[in-house]
Amino acid sequence: MSTIPAAERIAAVAFCADQYMEAPLHVAASSLLRNLHADYAARFYFLLTGFSQAAIARLRRTLNATGRAYTMKMLETQDTGIFRGFRPLHGNFSTYYRLLLPELVQEERLLYLDADMRIELDVSPLFELEMGSKATGFVVSGTVSSALDGTFHVSIGRVAEAPAFNAGVMLFNLPEWRRQDCSARTFAFGRKYSTELISHDQSILNALFAENCLRLDPQYNVPVLGTTAPEAIPAKGVFHFVGNPKPWDIGGRLLLPHARAWFDDLRKTAIPPLQRISWLNRTAWARIPGILGGYRRILRNKLAQD
Repeated sequence: MSTIPAAERIAAVAFCADQYMEAPLHVAASSLLRNLHADYAARFYFLLTGFSQAAIARLRRTLNATGRAYTMKMLETQDTGIFRGFRPLHGNFSTYYRLLLPELVQEERLLYLDADMRIELDVSPLFELEMGSKATGFVVSGTVSSALDGTFHVSIGRVAEAPAFNAGVMLFNLPEWRRQDCSARTFAFGRKYSTELISHDQSILNALFAENCLRLDPQYNVPVLGTTAPEAIPAKGVFHFVGNPKPWDIGGRLLLPHARAWFDDLRKTAIPPLQRISWLNRTAWARIPGILGGYRRILRNKLAQD
């Protein structure tokens, strides 16, 4: 583990991931660290499910290979029953774990990132923003009418023109989060609408914060879909692989023209070569029935271009 000189500024960053997301986590965390401003050192918080000690050691080797200063802390939560009754995602509740972070992390500012990202941007300016009384910050890029769970939001009284965001990048102002009792509010909302959370924790966060959050610059959450052409992707940004399939899914390397950069970064990690091959991963095969719609959309797009 690298150490952080006392004079350096700290970028506190959290990831939550299950075992299938090990390789994407390596790419996301190491690409963030490589692009972090030289005056900053990263303080990583990882809330991981199903990671062995060997897997954690691999993650350290990947981060060490960047040559940048960092520390990492493995977080643990004992009571996963708190999400009982919520809609699971891919058979587990790890998507909701970000809601636990304010009770597990003692920082002023915390940046949460989904693991399905590749960072080609210095995120340190996020730690210098004045958040005032805003407990959260998101890239607000849509409206309720365009959201997957838009019907749900309208049913609880939000209007179609109300703002909406993808929650893959979330900036916590932790003192304000605690002062406003946001944890209690999020869990109360989740329990009340547990079976209606089409977009899982994102549905909760939009309902509570979309109209009262700090709006982050769009470069901090750039959506990259399976149908996104490489020339449409900016040179710099926090690139978020939304939708399915993703580069690490079965066939992703062949179907997604933007996957090459992700695999270039994967080669810089400590993930063993055989583990980088999705065709050898049983979980990747098990995912296919649930994401067939994404494959169809990509194939239709390719046929339309031919």
